[in-house]
Amino acid sequence: MTARYLFVGPSLPEAADLLAADDITVLPPVAAGDLLKLAPRRGDVVGVVDGYFRQTRAVRHKEILSLLQAGVTVLGAASMGALRAAELDTFGMLGVGHVYRDYAEGRLTADDEVALLHAPAEERYRPLSEALVNIRATLNLSVREGILDESTAGHLVAVLARRPYRLRSYPELVRLAREAAVPAAKVEALRELCATRSVNLKRDDALRLVHRLRTLQASGANGTAAPSPGFTMAPTVYVHRWRLGARGLDTEDGRTAEMSVLRMCQLFARDYPDFYRDLVFDHLVRECASACRTRHTEATLDGALEHARHRHVIPDLRSDDPEELGFLDLWLTPAERASRPLKDQLGIFLVRSFQLTPGVTADGLALDALRRRPVVPAAAKLVHAARSVNEHAQRTDSTFDIHTLSADRILTLIGERWAAEPGALDLHALDRGMGSRDVLVAAARPYYLLARYNPDLMDLHIARQ
Repeated sequence: MTARYLFVGPSLPEAADLLAADDITVLPPVAAGDLLKLAPRRGDVVGVVDGYFRQTRAVRHKEILSLLQAGVTVLGAASMGALRAAELDTFGMLGVGHVYRDYAEGRLTADDEVALLHAPAEERYRPLSEALVNIRATLNLSVREGILDESTAGHLVAVLARRPYRLRSYPELVRLAREAAVPAAKVEALRELCATRSVNLKRDDALRLVHRLRTLQASGANGTAAPSPGFTMAPTVYVHRWRLGARGLDTEDGRTAEMSVLRMCQLFARDYPDFYRDLVFDHLVRECASACRTRHTEATLDGALEHARHRHVIPDLRSDDPEELGFLDLWLTPAERASRPLKDQLGIFLVRSFQLTPGVTADGLALDALRRRPVVPAAAKLVHAARSVNEHAQRTDSTFDIHTLSADRILTLIGERWAAEPGALDLHALDRGMGSRDVLVAAARPYYLLARYNPDLMDLHIARQ
């Protein structure tokens, strides 16, 4: 069955009531990551009206492209939806209404034309200022009715356009008209027009989009709502990360980001390096069986090394030329180079250098493998416990911010837990699938306080829990 979603806020505050009888899921204004978290399926329809762009990151273009490529119909109108539709209509996003057309045809260019200040969700996103696109339309009406001339209306729009969007309103428009020496009778007529018959283009376009949502549902039943896109979106590192970041688990404490669970396991599960090594070897062996037509079925070091030789990643083990093995100095500690058999050294190299594609670590593989492990609920509880500790610290000290925690202290704590050799923390991070020291620090920040003052809690095991 086709699912329909609508991201809407101040453009249509009463959307939930209007759509109560429809099978349309009404959601808050869209922000970065929301479309990927939605995880719609081919044939579904997503309407975007309102969206955040200053309070939090705006919905990304490639999120929309990702949905379009997956066969999801995406509509845009009125506000953020109109902006994105004007930018992405050539890729298949469907724009609806006057505001979209004005952006698409170049009559509007500034994105703050549709911006306004509004109340929170508890107050149904009640507008607290007025969008300039609506004020323009109302002034155009005043010109048609002979209240203002085009020159005066243009001057008033220009003055408001130079002001922050949160300071734009009809009372301010009337005040500016007085300042511009508009005759008192015309000012009063303008005030009456704004108070009783102002034009709300954003609302009108939002209602048009709602109508399209309904009609596309009907056509979707006949297979016409989701045409194949005429493009192929490159699977960039950023899109890969966004998709992983959007994945979540339903736990006893609520929705938990899967990446948070993964980071908790990478940092605090003592046997995570063993789990990750087996994961890498399994992937290489499977890839070898598929691409090289070998018969390996088990994730073994020998099988992984054979595939690495097929791909010319490592030299033949029979080589006596020490220069061919000099690359290992970059990936192993001096102690490992001196004490480990060559085969083991090459296995360590395969694990530490492993990426699915350049820049893409094996986080997705790890998440898929962890889902089947009993460690996940325990890790999720620690994620929520860490959040509670951080929130308590914030309430106790309003200046507290996990992002200002000392990187050196974080690295010292993690180094002690991992029993890492001095100066080798980067390599130990690679053993756990974290690509750099910076990634390690960023991953550990949310959990530093919990681990620092409750070390006994942070005892996770992948193999048993």
